[in-house]
Amino acid sequence: MAFYQLETLLRLYDGYRRSFFIAGHSLLLIQEDNRRYLLLNQCPHQQAPLDKGSIRQGYLQCPIHGMQFNLDTGATSDGCAARLQFLPIVYDGNKLGVEFN
Repeated sequence: MAFYQLETLLRLYDGYRRSFFIAGHSLLLIQEDNRRYLLLNQCPHQQAPLDKGSIRQGYLQCPIHGMQFNLDTGATSDGCAARLQFLPIVYDGNKLGVEFN
């Protein structure tokens, strides 16, 4: 597995949101309410990029069609089977990243 650095911990803050293209994957790193999330930057419902979506009360809203996803569970607010796809965050000292083959 190869480690790909995304950010340093000192640069993170609540409201942080940045997209990355790593090893053929579009990723989205978010920090909200002092919690960090790394997910595929793609709406699981209609595959729209999520980096321009809004976040309110723990839900990420797709900017294209408005579907809302819980940041803790990945589930939709309306019970649809589509879920966010999270990736594990890997820490290396003060660096935050992801690992891929």
